[in-house]
Amino acid sequence: MIRHRLLLLVVLAWASPALAQNEPFRIVNGAGVPATTLNIVRAGQDGWGSNLLSRGPLRPGAQLSMRPPEGAGCRFDLRLLLQDGQEIIRRDADVCQDRLLVVGGEAAAPPSSPGPLPQVGGGDRLLPSVGGRN
Repeated sequence: MIRHRLLLLVVLAWASPALAQNEPFRIVNGAGVPATTLNIVRAGQDGWGSNLLSRGPLRPGAQLSMRPPEGAGCRFDLRLLLQDGQEIIRRDADVCQDRLLVVGGEAAAPPSSPGPLPQVGGGDRLLPSVGGRN
């Protein structure tokens, strides 16, 4: 009986990081200016890919919920281009460890109890779900 419990604990400990790789995470615009472009690519990848803000600018303090595709891993490079021309880059962000990523400084009080994250994304790229304050 003890062997079975020990085996179960080992399996759960090993599977936990793998399960976390496909869980949603949030990106908050912590800058004081709207962001016009958001790019997210696997850490170390060349180029930035497409703009994920297809629905328009991300206001200061607003957030975007993302879900990585299967097998994408946990580490990503993020790039935010602001309306004033400033570029903010965050390299090697671990989205399995940090489910709320503030990019560009401190956000004005992100929600303390945000509730469940929407199930978005999948396939071969990240898909956004825009949220935040009005």
